[in-house]
Amino acid sequence: MPGQSKFPSLTCTLLLGALLATGGCKETSKPAPPPPPEVIVQTLAGQTTPLMVDLVAEVKAYREVDIYPRISGQLIRQSFKPGQKVKEGELLFSIDPRAYDEAIIDAQAKLAEAESVLARARQDVARYKPLLPDNAIPRQTYDQAVAYEQQNTAVAQARRAGLEKARLDRSYADVRSPISGQIGLQKIEVGALATAGQTVLATVSTLDPVVAYFSIPEVDYISFAKRFQAQKRESKAPIDLILADGSTYAQSGQLDFTDRALNPATGTLTLRAVFPNPDGLLRPGMNTRVRIVHEVAQNALLVPQKAVTELLGKQFASVVLAGDKIEQRPIRTGARIGELWLVEEGLKAGERIVVEGLQKARPGTVVKPLDAATAGKP
Repeated sequence: MPGQSKFPSLTCTLLLGALLATGGCKETSKPAPPPPPEVIVQTLAGQTTPLMVDLVAEVKAYREVDIYPRISGQLIRQSFKPGQKVKEGELLFSIDPRAYDEAIIDAQAKLAEAESVLARARQDVARYKPLLPDNAIPRQTYDQAVAYEQQNTAVAQARRAGLEKARLDRSYADVRSPISGQIGLQKIEVGALATAGQTVLATVSTLDPVVAYFSIPEVDYISFAKRFQAQKRESKAPIDLILADGSTYAQSGQLDFTDRALNPATGTLTLRAVFPNPDGLLRPGMNTRVRIVHEVAQNALLVPQKAVTELLGKQFASVVLAGDKIEQRPIRTGARIGELWLVEEGLKAGERIVVEGLQKARPGTVVKPLDAATAGKP
């Protein structure tokens, strides 16, 4: 339009140019990198550690004897209370002795008869012998007298042995304990007939000490045997007994028996340990575990079982290197001690291993390690 100013158009043009220039200079911001993942690490340090193994065991009496009668007859008396302690030689049962008393009287009579005949035979020999030099009697008569004496000597000895046997049988009418220990419940009641060598009357067990039987696999036996041979020592380490409630029995035991051969069916070797039992806490038939300390390792490296991963039959640990970078390293473990592994190869003292957060500790990853000793503490 004539007379209209051109300044407004110029102003708009300048403003638009300024806006375009400002927009062209603005740069797009990049997102910040994520922080390194946190993991819990443990610094390895050598320590003196007892190496042990736990094995299932069964407690049995040190000695256990079934009481059998040595003669047959009717039980007329029981001289103990079931469960009481008895001493060696103590009277337990009585068998009706009347038949055996009569056998003694009969044997005495037969012996007296045989000794009487023998005495007469000796008198004849003594009378005939002086007559031989003068040929007052035939030699044959004297020889017959000597033979008759010898025959009756043998008869008298047999009768004397018969009397001793009768007396011995009579003594067996009193059934006595062959050992000191604790007697169980009677297996036959008074009035019943007991048969010699067949009827079990009761059982006596020696309960102080007791024994624990256990077995070890062939592989473990070979390992222990080689270790002891290399160290030129015998296995005299104390053995602990772990009871069913998880507690450890107060007194340690000692190994006192190793079987001569392995069981071919199970491939195990049976051993036995003796444990004192003065308070009678241990009872035959208890299912327990024995704990054997077979070696004390010096400067041993122990790692938690959760820090060890297995892949295709091999074991690995995640090691934090310089710069907090993760390396997955193959290792070899030995004995298991509670919740720990004894490391035999692959790690050394002073190195840091990941014990928690393994899923975040991939090989080559940089992590933020937190010491297990202080992690979680304010």
